[in-house]
Amino acid sequence: MKNNVLTIVILILTLISCKAQVAPLYRIDPELPEGTYYKDLDNDFDKFIGTWKWESNDSIITIVLQKKEDVYIPSNNQYEDYIVGEYKFTVNGNVIQDYLGRLNDPNLSGDDHHIAGNTILENGQLPVCDDCPIGERRIFLVFTDPEREYMLSALALRSLSQGQVLSTEPAQLHGTLFTFSTSVVPIDEPENIRIPFGEYIFVKQ
Repeated sequence: MKNNVLTIVILILTLISCKAQVAPLYRIDPELPEGTYYKDLDNDFDKFIGTWKWESNDSIITIVLQKKEDVYIPSNNQYEDYIVGEYKFTVNGNVIQDYLGRLNDPNLSGDDHHIAGNTILENGQLPVCDDCPIGERRIFLVFTDPEREYMLSALALRSLSQGQVLSTEPAQLHGTLFTFSTSVVPIDEPENIRIPFGEYIFVKQ
């Protein structure tokens, strides 16, 4: 009996020690041991979570972002906090894309979502933010059009609720939708995703 108890204690201690190191997500350090948990210690993600909408003339983009904590990354044998999301795009009342229902699918992991990532951008990192004060952190999320996955696209988001708008107003995000790599476009295929690349201001709903 004592041997069984000792074995269980050793197993628990081993599991704990494999993931004992916690480090800030914005400073991922390859020198840290496997099993490290890169956590959003400063809650940089929190200001981006929720439902956001951009409207202009006849077009509407709605994005919903969620925070996932303690996500296991098997390729690096480590744990990371993550943002996942989906979006809906309508023009003239016609639905062009609508993936919001996928957020309720428990079988989807982080990379399965059409918006996903956890890269924290600091000053000087692309896309450049000329009016960002020193120390402000933005986020970089991979943005996928499932009908045009050959286009490597991303959404860089900046919170505008820190001294940029009145506290009584809804929170806002500045979004830059862009291609972040030279994509090989198949012959006779469109060269852009269905939502145009460019700048957007999203208002929290």
